[in-house]
Amino acid sequence: MSSAVGVTVDTFHIWWDPEVLPQIARAGAEGRIATYQVCDWKTPLPADVLLGRHYPGDGVIDFASLTDAVEATGYAGDIEVEIFNQQIWDTPYAEVVARTAAGFASAVAPHLAASVTV
Repeated sequence: MSSAVGVTVDTFHIWWDPEVLPQIARAGAEGRIATYQVCDWKTPLPADVLLGRHYPGDGVIDFASLTDAVEATGYAGDIEVEIFNQQIWDTPYAEVVARTAAGFASAVAPHLAASVTV
């Protein structure tokens, strides 16, 4: 296995997997977590499911357990909010930034061991 291969812990794609926590631990133990991406899952989903990402805290994803699992591996890199959603893209930028920061601050940041500024 190449030492250059890593994984993205992307909450949108993994939150539902009953094996997600042990798999995060395994990837972390192997030093393979390249990045942590957060967004939320909310229904109804649009026709193009990949455009169904929402602000953290607006859906059903358990950010506490996922964030704890990622941090427990020693990962201390960036956390990226990745939102693919046409409705959000059509919203004024200042509102998107404010809602993104507020969602991160309430849904993800409380589960981080280190102090985070948003």
